[in-house]
Amino acid sequence: MKMKSFKIPQQYQFGITLIIKIDEPIFDRLLSAITEVHPFVDIDSLVLEISPKIEEVSINDLQEILRAIHSIYSLRIQGNLKNTEIITGLINAVSSDDTFSQLSAEELAHFKQRLTKILAIDGSISISSQALILLQEYDSIFLNSRIITDVRPVFKAEKKEGIAGALVVHTLKIAYQDASGSKEFYVALDSSDVKKLQEQLSQSLIEAKVIQAMLNKADVVYLDPNSSSK
Repeated sequence: MKMKSFKIPQQYQFGITLIIKIDEPIFDRLLSAITEVHPFVDIDSLVLEISPKIEEVSINDLQEILRAIHSIYSLRIQGNLKNTEIITGLINAVSSDDTFSQLSAEELAHFKQRLTKILAIDGSISISSQALILLQEYDSIFLNSRIITDVRPVFKAEKKEGIAGALVVHTLKIAYQDASGSKEFYVALDSSDVKKLQEQLSQSLIEAKVIQAMLNKADVVYLDPNSSSK
């Protein structure tokens, strides 16, 4: 079977470098903190949770490291790859990438050892990586929204006679992302539409709480993308 060829994406190169370079005791404490933490869906929440335990590493560096670790787990999950395939593929990718050309043979050996330890964690980070992948496996992903409210005048038949009345109009802007990039669209709403949308969103939150209670009762971890790790 032909070995898969990997390439380190630019956004993970600094994180990979940090994984290779940080001191061994700090690396071991980092892995211990990741192992012990509650499953997460938000990388930033994980950073806030474990950063007090790894004070020698800056918040920004910790974010880069954790994003790189998540990418390694995502690669394994999405490619349905064995740990040995991931390790060999990443070592080859780093060895052939000019970005890492200054690494010594000893550092490459350390990287291989650290990859083995990272992939052996499993548990929390594996669950979390799968959750993050599921959240991203939609054609369109919501980014943000905004409602703009304005007044539209209704003129009399003879416009020079002035305004007969006015309408309050709401414009809902939805920003989202799909495979081709970030996009947005606008929808006109009246006040009854806004009320209906508000009721539907409130109902969704109620339903989410009911489902969360059921999961807790069944002793199934509830992964909330909007809350910090507990």
